Amino acid sequence: MKVILKKLRLKKFRNYQDTQIEFKEPKIVLIGRNGQGKTNLLESVFFIGMLRSFRTAQIGDLKRIGSSGFYICAEVVNKKWTETLEVDYNYQNNIGKRKLFIDSSPITRASNFIKQIKVVVFSPEDIQIVNGSSGRRRQFIDMLISVLEQDYLNALHNYAVGFKSRNIAIKKKGALSKETRAFEPGMAEAAVFIMERRRHYAALLSAEVNNLLDQFISEQHKFSINYRNDRIALEKRSYLELFDKERERDGLKGFTGFGPQLDDFDFIFNNKLMRKYASLGQSRLMSLCLKIANMNILLKQNNSSNTEIIVLVDDVTGELDIDTKSKFLKMIENAGQIIFTFTEKPEEEFFNDAEFFSLADGKFYHIG
Repeated sequence: MKVILKKLRLKKFRNYQDTQIEFKEPKIVLIGRNGQGKTNLLESVFFIGMLRSFRTAQIGDLKRIGSSGFYICAEVVNKKWTETLEVDYNYQNNIGKRKLFIDSSPITRASNFIKQIKVVVFSPEDIQIVNGSSGRRRQFIDMLISVLEQDYLNALHNYAVGFKSRNIAIKKKGALSKETRAFEPGMAEAAVFIMERRRHYAALLSAEVNNLLDQFISEQHKFSINYRNDRIALEKRSYLELFDKERERDGLKGFTGFGPQLDDFDFIFNNKLMRKYASLGQSRLMSLCLKIANMNILLKQNNSSNTEIIVLVDDVTGELDIDTKSKFLKMIENAGQIIFTFTEKPEEEFFNDAEFFSLADGKFYHIG
């Protein structure tokens, strides 16, 4: 049974005032000029699945300008039943309050909500995973692991809380104070766990990408991911020793100067660091492979089939050559549902059985 998004309602989300759209087919094509809201719709679907955006870290950016919040409601056919997922955000004094519902029942834990549907997005900005900042690569890896492992999501949260609290304590009480030291054991435990899981999934991604490259390119190639953290400490005791060693220096800087927040991942292709030496074409192909690898790992780890995932493709196929585009479409064609965006109607035979909508000024029109 395919996972299908049947209905989507958006209120005060990005450029949408109050819009509802219904889908009937597994393949959906949204056509419209730039700036009409195509990517915004994909973003809303991704958000209902992941409770985060693939475009911004600031959730407040998602609300319509001048509004106090936003609302997303999705009706999803999942296996043999239909369920309704709702996200309601309201802001007061720049502080957002979130409410989650499944079939009208309140959900208090985000982890119980994001398990409902699996979503993968392919976006033109994916290239920044390869040649952008270290933060983009950490975000990519962290999102993959967080969907699969609740303990990892908890560890990221615990470390972030400890990191922020320790920095405040350093500035107010000093680096050598009891208040500063109090946060270090929890941070050490979370950091060691985060590093171990990042290293594990970097290896999984590397193997999966090499398998995909075998299908995309014929010439000899070798890809690897070097997980680069600023300290090597795989046990809590060693990490606590780092705190002892760096505490005085942290006091001079006024913040915690080491940890998972500074980690990076070196993508090595044919013995060259991609963010420095890869061509634009190589970077685009590698970002595509990384996202497909992400999808494949999600499915394998959950013992799921392609039919249990919703794939969002944001006008990225136009940048691919004919052969790569054909192979990419074949890799995703068995997904539960695929939602594409284009500025013009695609001509490929792949889209003959798709449902088409035009989009203008945040309004949808069914065109076949």
